Amino acid sequence: MSVTTTSDPAVTATTAVVETMTTTTATGDAGAVDVVAGAGTDGSPAVPEGAVMWTDCEVDGLECGVVTVPLDYRDPGAGELAVAIAVHRATDPGRRIGYLVVNPGGPGGSGVEMVSWALDGPGAVFTAPVLDQFDIVGFDPRGVERSEPPFVCGEPGAQLALLSQVELPFDTADEIAAGEAAALLCAESMGPAAGLLHSEYVARDIDEIRKALGAERISYLGMSYGATLGVWYATLFPESVRAMVVDGADNPLDDASTVEARVANVIDELRQFDVLLGEALDACDRPECPMYNDGDPRGYFKDNVGALDAVVEATGGNPVAGALAIITPLYSQESWPYLWIGYALLVEEGDPSLLAEFARYQLGDSSGGTTFVEHVNCLDSWVLYPQLDRSLRISDERAMEEAVRRELPLLAHLEFAAPGTCPFYDLLDRSSFDGTLDGGDVPIVVIGNPRDPATPFSESQELVEETLSNGYLVRAEHHAHVVYPSNECANEIIHRALIDLVLPEERTTIC
Repeated sequence: MSVTTTSDPAVTATTAVVETMTTTTATGDAGAVDVVAGAGTDGSPAVPEGAVMWTDCEVDGLECGVVTVPLDYRDPGAGELAVAIAVHRATDPGRRIGYLVVNPGGPGGSGVEMVSWALDGPGAVFTAPVLDQFDIVGFDPRGVERSEPPFVCGEPGAQLALLSQVELPFDTADEIAAGEAAALLCAESMGPAAGLLHSEYVARDIDEIRKALGAERISYLGMSYGATLGVWYATLFPESVRAMVVDGADNPLDDASTVEARVANVIDELRQFDVLLGEALDACDRPECPMYNDGDPRGYFKDNVGALDAVVEATGGNPVAGALAIITPLYSQESWPYLWIGYALLVEEGDPSLLAEFARYQLGDSSGGTTFVEHVNCLDSWVLYPQLDRSLRISDERAMEEAVRRELPLLAHLEFAAPGTCPFYDLLDRSSFDGTLDGGDVPIVVIGNPRDPATPFSESQELVEETLSNGYLVRAEHHAHVVYPSNECANEIIHRALIDLVLPEERTTIC
C-alpha cells in the first residue's frame, strides 16, 4: 500500500497559491563574499572566517550559502554533499539571541524557501518577536531542491512501468523481481546517496550547519515532519540545543510489534482525513455549491470517483494521484471550496487541471514513481525497524488495504493501494540506529492540534507521553495543519520557550 501525504504546513487552496509556494526560491551561489560575524547573546562565538561563504540570495533581504557535509557518516572518506542554506538576519540586531534553525516539513520541504516567506511581512510565517531576535536559518535537506544529490529514481516513467506489472500483493517471482528492479533504479540514479537520505543523516547535517555557523548551540523550530528532525537532532546532539519547539508532530516511534499494531498506526494517521472529507462535503450545503447535488454532496462524491482516473493520467500515471488530489485540499478549511470546484470541473467538464495541481504538490517530480516523501519515510522505517523484513512489509500491504476499506468509509472510495518500492529497500545501504530516540532529555515543547488532518493530535500526545524523555504538550485548536503562527495562546508559549527559555508550568497545557 502506497500512501503519500506531505506534511508541509503551507499547503494552500488555489492553483495560484500552490505555484507561489513552489516557485518562491532563494537560490544563491557559493562565490566568495565577506562572512557575516557577530557573537550571539546565547554565548555563541563569532562566525569563523570562511566557515560559510555568504552571498546575496536571488530573493532580496536574505543571504545564501553552502555547507559541505559527509555523504556517509560511517565512512568519512566516502565523499561529500553540498547542502544549501539561507539566513534571514534578526531585524533588531541589538537584541539578537542567536540562530534559529527551521524546517517546514515534508519530507522534502525547502527550508530555504521557508526563510524566504519571512519577507512576506511581519508575522506572515514567523511572528515579530522571532523575526526581531533570531537569525533564522533554513536549509534544503539532502536530496531536496538546491541540495545534493538530485532526487531521481530512473528515467521518467521507468519505475511506473516496472510496478505496473504488479498486482498486489507481491506474490510471484516476476512481481518481486519487478519490485527489486524499481527500488534499484534509485541506487542506479543516485549511487550510495540513495539509501542515505533518511532523517538520522539529515539531523547530522544540521549539526554540520551549526558548526559552519560557528554557534555553540542553536535553537530549533520544526513544523510537521520538521518535528521528527528535531527529535532526531536533540537525541543525537543534546548539548547543541539551546531551545526547541515542534508543531504538528508525528511520533516517529509507533508500535511496530505486530501487523495489527502497524495497520492501526496507518489507520489512525488517515482517520482525520476521512472525518474532514465528510465535513468538507457536508459544508457544500447550498445550491450554488458545485457539488450540492440536491443536498447530497456525499453521493456526488461517491458516484463520480471513477472520474479521478483523468487526474491519474494528467499527473504521470501514479495510481494514487486521484486520492492525493482529494486529500490535499483538506489540509486547511479555507481550501474546501477549491475541492468542490475542482471536483465539479472534473465531473461536469472533464477538466482535471485544478485537482491535478493538488496531486502534483504531493507527488513532486516523481514521474509517476517513488516520491521523495515515500522514499524518506521508507528509509526511516528501515533504519528504526530493521527487524521488519521484506516478507513482513509485503504482508502489511494487503492488511492495510483491507483496513482502509473496512474502517474509513469515505476514503475507501479512493485508490490508495498501489505497488511501491519500500519492501525492497533492503537492497539499499541505509545504516541502522541502535540508540534510543527520546530527545536526549532536551526540553521540547510540542504543539498539537485536534483538528490537524495530517498529524493527528494523538500522535503529538504519544510523542510527549511515550517517546520523549522531557516533552511538554500544548493543545491548541486550529482548522488547518500546524498551529504556529495562527494561535495567539500557542504563540506566547512558543515565544517564552524559544526566546526566554521558560517552559510551560504543566506537562500538558490547553490553549
